[in-house]
Amino acid sequence: MYVVYTRIDAQCERELGQTPVEDWPPLYRDRLAGMRSADARLRTLAGLWLLGHGLRATGVDAACLARIGFSVDGRPEIAGGPAFSISHSETLVACAISGTAAVGLDVEARQPFRFARMARLMTAEEQRIVAAEPMRFYDFWCAREATVKATGRVGLARIKRLRLHADRAHLDGRDWPLRALALEPGYAAWLASDRPFDTVRTEYVAIGARA
Repeated sequence: MYVVYTRIDAQCERELGQTPVEDWPPLYRDRLAGMRSADARLRTLAGLWLLGHGLRATGVDAACLARIGFSVDGRPEIAGGPAFSISHSETLVACAISGTAAVGLDVEARQPFRFARMARLMTAEEQRIVAAEPMRFYDFWCAREATVKATGRVGLARIKRLRLHADRAHLDGRDWPLRALALEPGYAAWLASDRPFDTVRTEYVAIGARA
């Protein structure tokens, strides 16, 4: 499994801002053009750029990116291509790719939050841990988000329904292996899959960097 990530900065913004509309995947063109938030458009473009890079890095013809579409549940997918999951938070954007297993990735910036508002999303034991170490909330949250992404069906009800263990989540009557990633200081990042993890390769890529 391969995880590639980047930081949104001025260099990245300049590079992606020069991308011709015709280079965007066909089913994303209207969606990107209709985004009111320039930041949201930039993060989406960065995710697609990372996906293209990841396809090439794993030996897949990046031309298949033109086939990207959406499942009946609204999940991005490439017909006949590998599984992938894109996530972003603040200035961090990451993409996980696997040609042999389902994959879910979630990243979140660790920042202050209202405990009372989020308590309903945690078990009693998790609440006890987070009360002592508030930033641990993001590990529990990312692990849950990554799991429902790996299943292909997201939603708050499913996030609340699953149960977390040390290295796996339980949902839909089965276990989903989990792995924490150390991508950037100040961020939580978790992977979920439908198969045990073997090797997970991570790589930072600066979009727009020149050799």
